[in-house]
Amino acid sequence: MLSAFSSLCFISDKMQTTLKTPHNIKPNKNKTFPIGTIQTVKNIFEELHLPPLLDDLKHCGHQLSGLVTGLVSYKMTEDLSVSRCHQWMTTTPMLLEYLQLSDFGDDALYRGLGIIGENRHHILSHLLHTLKDEYDVGLDMVFMDWTSIYFEAKPSDYIKYGHSRDHRPDRPQVTIGLAQDQRSQLPVGLSIQPGNINDQTHFKITYREIKPGLRTGSVLVFDAGATGIPNLDLLVSDKMKYLSRMKLNQSDIKQHLNTFNKDEWTPVVTGNKDEQVYGKKLLFPSRTKYLYFSQNLYNDTLLNRRKHLEQEYDEALSLWKTIQEKKRPRQKYRNSNHFLQTHLSYTFPLTGLSREEAIDRALQLSIAGKEGFFALVSNKDFSLHEALQYYREKDSVEKLFNSIKNELHIRPTRCWTQEAIDGSILVVFLAQLVISLLRYKHDLLRRVSTKFIMQSLSNFALTIIMGKNGVKTRVFSNFDWINTLIFCGKTPGS
Repeated sequence: MLSAFSSLCFISDKMQTTLKTPHNIKPNKNKTFPIGTIQTVKNIFEELHLPPLLDDLKHCGHQLSGLVTGLVSYKMTEDLSVSRCHQWMTTTPMLLEYLQLSDFGDDALYRGLGIIGENRHHILSHLLHTLKDEYDVGLDMVFMDWTSIYFEAKPSDYIKYGHSRDHRPDRPQVTIGLAQDQRSQLPVGLSIQPGNINDQTHFKITYREIKPGLRTGSVLVFDAGATGIPNLDLLVSDKMKYLSRMKLNQSDIKQHLNTFNKDEWTPVVTGNKDEQVYGKKLLFPSRTKYLYFSQNLYNDTLLNRRKHLEQEYDEALSLWKTIQEKKRPRQKYRNSNHFLQTHLSYTFPLTGLSREEAIDRALQLSIAGKEGFFALVSNKDFSLHEALQYYREKDSVEKLFNSIKNELHIRPTRCWTQEAIDGSILVVFLAQLVISLLRYKHDLLRRVSTKFIMQSLSNFALTIIMGKNGVKTRVFSNFDWINTLIFCGKTPGS
């Protein structure tokens, strides 16, 4: 069998650098197809006891477990569309045989998406309890966060305009909530809501999804967008703990920030020797507030603000020249309503100063006293170091969103009904769960990106060599250290 890559060898002191292909190539019946991704998804699904659950949701036609395995595997390889997934699955008879499927139309995949979307609460509940029972996921601390994905489509009852995290306010969207276990780093909850739902409302839906798996005293860590008295009271009534960021109020500024002195606040060890953080605990009957000052945050805030002021100064200078030349200002500085007549005037209070002096003066005037400060709140008594450490660890759920959006490509979904949209998002969640479980099982993969794990699995192939007497020989190829670790439990050479 010919190698796919040229080899380097020395013959008579000359190095061969090209692949010498004979002219008399003869066809054979050998078959090769990538098996790494499909085998991994099948193994993980069986460990999660998903096939019986999925097959019970569809009582006739093709097995739903085979269809979903194919959808998740394709999401981790090419990821183009449901129709292309259908072509990928049906043009390879060995793949159909491996998934225990017969030939089918692409409508079967769309129906499969609708079924799992319609039953996603049942599937997610099963996954939550299986992760607790089989993988010892304790849910002692859970990170929660929310994002949005936009659609190139017209708005509907489900796809709506709202605050876009993708910086596309011109597109309708749906919002997605994720919950992640702190110790195992596994995603344990998923919620999907219309695009105009804010984080405070969405919090309750995400919390309801994972509540059956929580124990009394579990700590939920989330951002300021979901912090509100109703949500905090809900957690307290359910005997849960919380740790969240909160907005600084005027009382904090007057009583603590305006009198800030590094010698009076407690230095906080963050693990970064170049970072200076100081903290102060404020004890209340039902909660503890943690005030922090970060010198790095203060410097970054002023640096970014200065860059913005430099742009504003150049714009003001351009506008001033336009007015001096008695020309019309740019549209952004004028009123464009034909039914209004507006007389605008502009003043330049820092005229007479040099560019640097004017920017420095404007920077000093912009300082409100909150720069570099932030606050956390909890109904559990953490130390200053613990509260900051756990809150910063919440960044891991944001990395999940980055993986889902930029490496697993959650959009475009190419589905328009609510059930199909929910199903396509659930497929991405299952694909991310497969990747996260691989990292959970193998410590060496903890810092390997989703992209490289998927690439290694896609490269792993099975070749079936047909002998003269009909005997089939199976050969696995394209081993690297990642897929060797996944399938053999060790790295090459160990």
